[in-house]
Amino acid sequence: MEGLSYNELKKRFDEITIRYEILNIAQSLSNLEEIVRGILNFLEKFFKFENLSIYLINEKTKSLISYKASSHCVIQEQRETELIFDSNLIQKVCDIGEILVINDDYRGNGLFKIFSPLKYGENPTGVFIGQRYKPFTQEEVSLFEIASKQFATILENSRSEERYRSVVEKALDGVILINDEERILYINERMASLLGYTREELIGKDFKRFTDDEGKRILKDITSLKPEEEEVTSCYELNIIQRDGGVRNVEINSTCIKDSSGSINVVAFLKDITEKKKLEIQLLQTERLRAIAEMAAGVAHDFNNALSIILGNIQLLQLSVQDPNILETLRVIEKVAKDSAQTVRRLHDFTKNRSRKDLKPLDINSVIKDAVIITRPKWKNEAQGKGFDIDVICDLCELPPVMGNASELREVITNMIFNSIEAMPDGGRIEIRSFLRDQKVFIQISDTGIGMDEEVKKRIFEPFFTTKPFTNSGLGLSMCYGIIRSFDGSIEVESKLGKGTTFTIILPISELKEKIEDRLKTERVDSRARILVIEDEELIRDVLYKGLSNARHQVTIAKDGREGIDLFRKMEFDIVLTDLGMPNICGWEVCKAIKEISPLTPVGMITGWKVELDEMKNEGKGPDFIILKPFDFNDILGKINESLMTLQRSSA
Repeated sequence: MEGLSYNELKKRFDEITIRYEILNIAQSLSNLEEIVRGILNFLEKFFKFENLSIYLINEKTKSLISYKASSHCVIQEQRETELIFDSNLIQKVCDIGEILVINDDYRGNGLFKIFSPLKYGENPTGVFIGQRYKPFTQEEVSLFEIASKQFATILENSRSEERYRSVVEKALDGVILINDEERILYINERMASLLGYTREELIGKDFKRFTDDEGKRILKDITSLKPEEEEVTSCYELNIIQRDGGVRNVEINSTCIKDSSGSINVVAFLKDITEKKKLEIQLLQTERLRAIAEMAAGVAHDFNNALSIILGNIQLLQLSVQDPNILETLRVIEKVAKDSAQTVRRLHDFTKNRSRKDLKPLDINSVIKDAVIITRPKWKNEAQGKGFDIDVICDLCELPPVMGNASELREVITNMIFNSIEAMPDGGRIEIRSFLRDQKVFIQISDTGIGMDEEVKKRIFEPFFTTKPFTNSGLGLSMCYGIIRSFDGSIEVESKLGKGTTFTIILPISELKEKIEDRLKTERVDSRARILVIEDEELIRDVLYKGLSNARHQVTIAKDGREGIDLFRKMEFDIVLTDLGMPNICGWEVCKAIKEISPLTPVGMITGWKVELDEMKNEGKGPDFIILKPFDFNDILGKINESLMTLQRSSA
């Protein structure tokens, strides 16, 4: 600065001092009011004001808020002064936008005044008003103008920071600032509350300690990125661990920023999406259940046709076979085929709440013995073929009947035996007990297998949960749970890793005291009936023809609906049995045509579809009875007999 005069050097020095002190005050204080009062006190001392005030425009009320400093550094309280802009010098200074100096003692009190506007851009934000007993020099006016402009910039920045801070503090989402070492520099109240700590406890802590292993990896990726790679870090999901051990799932949007020292920090916004994720999982499960129901409905017709052929031929064989061992084998096959049909129906109804009207008194011990026989090939023959032994021990007490469905309960016990076998890859023992306690029937299936940990045990009855993703659909135990619940019963499980598992089924005893009888044999019709069978599947036609002929009925076969209607017009029949799903003319149309020709002739509809049954029964020209595939000949003969008896009574 060689060649500069003393006055010029002093002016430069004073200008630097003003800029430095104002900036230092702004950086050292965080509260806007403290910043204003600190700068006022500095300027009052620097310019030797007797009084220095600042009037800031209230953006909402358009009135003025005054702040005052004193030479004795006693800060006066903030107050709002109701000044109308167009009636005083403050308004004029704001309008002109230029500094106004009054070096005349126009009031006679010896005070001189200076008014300096505070403007940020084109918008006035307030006015400095200083007064003292000494007139203002041109150099002082220039310095005061510099101070006003710098103060206006700092004021706007502070206001903006206050606004942003207010927004952040009141945000519904968590906000956190972490450095490149993942340590917390700032955290808002929402985020602190989500973690279960106070903000003071969290500042300076390593944020990685509040997340799981996957979260630690994600945080490392975020903090390793540079500001120019910001867009790569747009959105993540991770789990955070709360103070009480709870886990919340959060979605993170992050941005890399540089601070004044050049260090890279990360600002992250965290939204708690735990409930959203739960709803997504529930929706996914609902969609999967719906897909299963649709799939089951689609395959039911074909699958039940196949089972009808199997069951029909088994029942025909039972009428001709005398060997008791072969008869027992045929009986087991028949039960398994019927249970398979029940499985399809349950899959179809898996997403529906059904009221159980098909429950009958059951002999629990008989169902258990059947399940043991059905599973014997797996726990005995297959196990021995793999070089190990599995012993199945039954300890069954005499029990009263319970209300249930034999096929479904048999599937539950079979499923649990299969689970026990899978839990004993090197062999072991399965013990099945039944006993009575507190007017309830208990069935316990215990194994000496590998057992389960607490997490698996909690989820064992959830739909689609499985520990064998490549060998098991995960529907087995959830369906067992649903079946037992539909019997007004419950299932409990006890298990320890390495010490086996025990499933306990608890069922209420039946209030019905009637004797449980074997309903395999049904009274046959004494008279010969003329029956028209309309069925497009050749093997099912053959089974129906043989079974009904064996019961001494006169049977005529039609290969489709059109042929069946033509035969009914030409010949006399006592009863018609028609399939539902046939090409060209379906069973529904056949039924309406038969009823139009002869309203009193009983028509039975044979179908593997379940969704249309109630609708058909409610129609005026619907069938007289429904036979579900796979059908039981005893059921068919019973319904034929009942229909003929009803027809005879109405004719009489």
